[in-house]
Amino acid sequence: MSKILLVEDDSQTRHLLKEVFTRKGYEIIEAVDGEDAINIFKKLQEKPDIIILDFRLPKLNGLEVSKEILAINPLSKILIVTGDPKINHTELLNYGIRFKRKPVEMFELLKEIYKITKK
Repeated sequence: MSKILLVEDDSQTRHLLKEVFTRKGYEIIEAVDGEDAINIFKKLQEKPDIIILDFRLPKLNGLEVSKEILAINPLSKILIVTGDPKINHTELLNYGIRFKRKPVEMFELLKEIYKITKK
C-alpha cells in the first residue's frame, strides 16, 4: 500500500482528498501546514511514497517545505497542487517537484499520483 503525506490547510479539501485517496487504497498521513509537514516527515520511520501539498500554506509555503524535505531525503517524490497562477514552474522542476494546477480533475490527480509512485 502506497503512503501519501497530504499537506493541506483547508480542512474540507484535506478531508475530501483523504476520503478519495483512502478509497483508492492509499494510506494517508495528514499535515495542516508546512511546519507540521516537516515535523511529521522527520518523525516517520517509513517515509511516504509521495508528498502532496498545496503551495499556499501557513508558516512555510510549498516550495520551502519541499526544499526541507528534499534536504532530509533527496529521493522524496513531491507533487504540488495549487491554484496560484504566479508559481515559478521552472524553479519547481529544477528541484524535481511535479506540479498540477487547481482545479484539477480527481481522475487526473489520481493518474499523476500513480505515475509518480510507480517509478
